[in-house]
Amino acid sequence: MKPNPIITYWKEKAWEDLASAEENYRASRLSNAVRDAYYACFHAFSAVLFANGLSFKKHREVRSILHRDFVREKKIEEVWGKHYDWLFDNRQKADYRPLVEFDPEQIKEIIFESRKFVSAMEKIIPI
Repeated sequence: MKPNPIITYWKEKAWEDLASAEENYRASRLSNAVRDAYYACFHAFSAVLFANGLSFKKHREVRSILHRDFVREKKIEEVWGKHYDWLFDNRQKADYRPLVEFDPEQIKEIIFESRKFVSAMEKIIPI
């Protein structure tokens, strides 16, 4: 079976976002690193949604589907729901609140966990 190009696109985008998060972290652009880590997880989960025939219109919908259809149904571990929530909330802060500061060690850990999130999402794509 030939890989679906949309799923492949979202997975590749997730890995690119992670690389960007790591680059921004090394350059001490922590708000950008948070944003990129969020988008890595968002794009990885978008691949999962597409593979399962689900679609969305808003980021909040994606978060809701993650919890309702995947965490609650035990298709993914609860820790990934909590990770996604942290990223969702803090990406909002990074983008829309002035003078937000992040702890570099926490962001380093968030990027590490985001890499694990992306890998976990790839494992549940039914192909």
